[in-house]
Amino acid sequence: MKIQIDSHELQRQVEMAFLLEVTIPKEECTSRFRDIGPKQKFEYFLISAINSGKYFFELGERINETQGQPEVFYDLAYQALIDSQKSRNGKIVNHGLLEIMFPVVVSRCLLDKEGLEVLKTVPNVLKDTSNEDVRYVAEMRRKIYLASDKQFKRDFPFHAFGDNVLEHYEHHKIVAHQASKLFVSELTEGMPLTKMMYQSLTTDKGNLTERLNEGFNQARSLSELPYGALADFSAAALFLLISENPKSSII
Repeated sequence: MKIQIDSHELQRQVEMAFLLEVTIPKEECTSRFRDIGPKQKFEYFLISAINSGKYFFELGERINETQGQPEVFYDLAYQALIDSQKSRNGKIVNHGLLEIMFPVVVSRCLLDKEGLEVLKTVPNVLKDTSNEDVRYVAEMRRKIYLASDKQFKRDFPFHAFGDNVLEHYEHHKIVAHQASKLFVSELTEGMPLTKMMYQSLTTDKGNLTERLNEGFNQARSLSELPYGALADFSAAALFLLISENPKSSII
């Protein structure tokens, strides 16, 4: 079957997921009601989401052209990270979000099934990447870590290890600090916490804010991931909800 992605619609869905995630209040996360710190202002997340959107359009076009997973696509994630800073001050706030969303969106575009199946195939997407993708992933992390306030991140030894991103992440689990190990494990192990948040979103219990928080709080109780990282994974769950029924009202 021919793959035919509406790239404009894909961009709309991703941007909507990004904007809804940061707008909805969640424990210890920036939202429309609260900035959790001077470097993590609500406006920074909004502008970053809009600045990053066009690279998901380009991802859709690349998938249409190749009729499958592109040989390289993390170059788009890297450029989205760079451009997220346009028109604003402050730190980069969407590194984890972009690192999550690009493989999830690839999986969504290639698999016309419900969200649990899409998330289960993310490790396969990571495995089918190239060594060039690995270099872009490593460079994204290097850029973030070198700008960190934490000395142990600035001292982290950066290596583009592995022939694909899955191998790179498996190596990263060995050498990285605990939060980063947990982050990449969520991606390499079929995204179990994200599945939980997605399942909460697909129930009919309460409004969107209540359903998102139900899944988010369940994930918090089961994981030591930082709240901000869990919020990033919740954006992936929101994207799947939106992409499955793009003409339906979700709020």
